[in-house]
Amino acid sequence: MAFTTDPNQFNFKKNLNDLQKKRHKDHIATVTVDEDGKFQIHSENIITPKGLDKVNKRVSVLPDADEKVVKMSEASYLFKDLQQMNVILTNACNLSCSYCYEQHNRDFGRFTPDSLLEAYNFLLNVSKHEHKMFQFFGGEPLIHKDLILNFLRENKDYLTENSRGYTKQQISCVTNGLLMTEEFLEEYYSYPFTHILCSLDTIRADVDHREIGQKRIDALLRTIDKIPEHAKKGNRITMRCTLAKENAPYFKEFVKAVYDAGVRNIVVHPLILDSSRGFIAWTDEQWNTLHQDILWTLENYFDLGIHFSEGVGQKGENNCMVGSDMVAIDASGDYSGCYFFTNQKAGPAGKTILGNVFEDRLYLDRYRGFQESFSKMVEEEEQCRTCDYKNACYQCPAGNMDTGTRLFRPDDMCQKIVKLYVDLQDDIEIKKFQQTYKMTIDTCNKEGEEKVFIKSPLHVMFKMFSDVHAKREDTNEAWKLIPSSGQMYAAWKAMIINGYKMDNNNGEPDFQVFLQDVISYCTEDSITIKELYEWLTEKANIPNELSKQVTDLNFYARCSYLVFLNFLILHNKKPLSGSNIQTVKEKLLGN
Repeated sequence: MAFTTDPNQFNFKKNLNDLQKKRHKDHIATVTVDEDGKFQIHSENIITPKGLDKVNKRVSVLPDADEKVVKMSEASYLFKDLQQMNVILTNACNLSCSYCYEQHNRDFGRFTPDSLLEAYNFLLNVSKHEHKMFQFFGGEPLIHKDLILNFLRENKDYLTENSRGYTKQQISCVTNGLLMTEEFLEEYYSYPFTHILCSLDTIRADVDHREIGQKRIDALLRTIDKIPEHAKKGNRITMRCTLAKENAPYFKEFVKAVYDAGVRNIVVHPLILDSSRGFIAWTDEQWNTLHQDILWTLENYFDLGIHFSEGVGQKGENNCMVGSDMVAIDASGDYSGCYFFTNQKAGPAGKTILGNVFEDRLYLDRYRGFQESFSKMVEEEEQCRTCDYKNACYQCPAGNMDTGTRLFRPDDMCQKIVKLYVDLQDDIEIKKFQQTYKMTIDTCNKEGEEKVFIKSPLHVMFKMFSDVHAKREDTNEAWKLIPSSGQMYAAWKAMIINGYKMDNNNGEPDFQVFLQDVISYCTEDSITIKELYEWLTEKANIPNELSKQVTDLNFYARCSYLVFLNFLILHNKKPLSGSNIQTVKEKLLGN
């Protein structure tokens, strides 16, 4: 790859090239909206930058003559973990956020309902990942809300079918929310597979980088409040909050406002790279305050989910540039591992395009180049070699490129943001454990131990084998039919050993069919929940240090194992291990 710079350049300032200077000088909203909600696009529909190929009103990057080009089917192993596709409907936007990477680049074509369906089918069929997200993106995708709704209408039955069973391909829309209307929300959410990720950074206009004004912030909150109740209860609305140093002190009041509007999921994105200002350093005090404010939120809003945006997480040999779990595609069919590069194809950014979905082209050398660049950074940079968090490395190659020339490089904030992420994951797990543990104890005391120790694992088992949550009324009655909890634990183990799969006529998970199968596995043999837990953790290659510390299998210890089973299977989470084990034991089992 051609992206190089001084390897010791950890701290950097914004050095704009001529193209970037022009972008920032002309950085105004490319869409204006009048008082009646009508908007006008102030950008050219399609451009053809030098070196790009224009066919059928689509502008596509062509590979170099010496590059290895293969069909996607010939390299299907690259897509085995692919679970999300960001569909860039337009680069136009009704805002001009100072930190935005897009800077209102011109569009490279226009999607149609047919081409959207082609992209949708690519994601559907390219990997066997069970949970996939087809996500409308921009710019501001609701500029083309009619296209979105037409696509949903024309393919309603097909999309609904693919959202059920084992595929579970959902559809989402990332929007600033200002073009949402009650009418749009009513139709959009009439489809059972739709979600919205809405960007709102603060409820205070005086610290808002987007400069949308207090009236529009208040109006957006009122619009969110009008989202149909069934969508809110189904957690089909998520707020994405970009926390800059200026608005981070008001995070608590932001959380209260969106929570009161019915939102139960928040994505937090600390701002350390700005397209206008470059690298932004936070003080330790500012960072610690944010950490404490998030902890406060977890304590005071028990049913609120807080997540980090992309960039932080387990990396292994892959990284966000190779499209290992997410790709972004524009109307030309060009795709990359990041929506930033799909939007900017002229010049060096064109080398980040990994292939073309519509033309069935894949540029294999580029995958290898990105993997080598990431590995080289981790191996050669002193800051990376000695980093305790390199397995969850925070890298934003797009932001790096926009503020310099090197895609993979450490900086002064990358370790801090990953530490915050890791610490919060532990905090969140402990919080969830405490809540689940308390609920288990309370329910045992109220309804009886045997009932809970049959009903709860039944729910966990059904979710494990079907990927569907059992209805409460089903498990409330089913427990009466199971001979004993010990026999059910033995049946659970036997079903795993035998590779149990539900077999029914309509292809949909059926709890009654499942229950009869469980009963058929209930022999005279009986095991304890401790034995089941230790066997499951062994098979999953998960350390079971906690079980080794618990020698007195009293009522509270048994409840603890039940809770850990819940996290191990139902939430697909590993039990807490390492330094947290003793803390959990003291807080929960020592009481």
